[in-house]
Amino acid sequence: MQLELRHLKTLRAIADQGSVTKAAAVLGVSQPALTAQLRRIERVLGGAVFTRHHHGVTTTAFGEFVLAKARVVLAGVDDMLAAGPVQLAGQAVRVGSFENPVVVTLVANLARALPEARITLQSEHFVRVLVDMVINGRLDVALVADYPGHELRPHPSLGLEVVAVEPVFVALSADHPLASRDEVDLAELGAEPWVMPPPDGMGWPEHLLQACARAGFTPKARYQLVEAEVRRELIGAGHAVSACQALHDPGKGVTVLPLRGDPMWMRHVLIWRPSFAPYAPALVESARAAHLAVASRRAAYSAWLSRHGTPLPG
Repeated sequence: MQLELRHLKTLRAIADQGSVTKAAAVLGVSQPALTAQLRRIERVLGGAVFTRHHHGVTTTAFGEFVLAKARVVLAGVDDMLAAGPVQLAGQAVRVGSFENPVVVTLVANLARALPEARITLQSEHFVRVLVDMVINGRLDVALVADYPGHELRPHPSLGLEVVAVEPVFVALSADHPLASRDEVDLAELGAEPWVMPPPDGMGWPEHLLQACARAGFTPKARYQLVEAEVRRELIGAGHAVSACQALHDPGKGVTVLPLRGDPMWMRHVLIWRPSFAPYAPALVESARAAHLAVASRRAAYSAWLSRHGTPLPG
């Protein structure tokens, strides 16, 4: 058997649904047939893409690599098939972002600036994939993140501007003994179970692991997942703590706190392909305004800003 596009779509569907049974329903095949197909695909690839459990599947480390590559390939094919007179005339604008509330305002501003454009938005945990898609011309603009020691390097196929630099905070249950503090020391969380995402290809969670090592501990990564809502429920129920964006909306049952001494930082970076350069200055300005607007609605970040001043691009 040779690996085909339909096999990559199968892997993507299983990963997106988190379950072979749910993916089978989406793909319109039986669960036993999809299970058999997955086994054949994994044999061709030479390793397990998913780990099965009672509640569905989770992606293996090898699977994260395979899926990151598969998503790039499939996105390229989708763009090729979708190409038509409107897109070739430059009227389609393809936007990508990691999990970031700023992107909503960014897209709204773009829609106002280009009322005739057809705007698409792709959300991606693997930030490196977004960077590669802009470089390869599969996205026009993307909002990405990087971290100290892992900064995104200039590339001839990329326009690049920093939107904001902000500290990384921590999220914990509202019932946690430390939740009433104004800030916590990272070392105080050394004995806690942590929920972490898989690597995003841009320095996370490597930056977190380095900061924890400087604080004298290795975090107990009990859970690894991407889904924001499941992560929120785990934290709210007191099963884990997590690092988070200062812009993170904690929701009910979760508290977001700054870390004493700000041991971790991140940059919000806007990138675009060269042909999109005429729109870049206005987009950068609107993205910075959107970042400040979101920050003003986050209690923990607003308190941090009142002590440290506005976040600086840089």
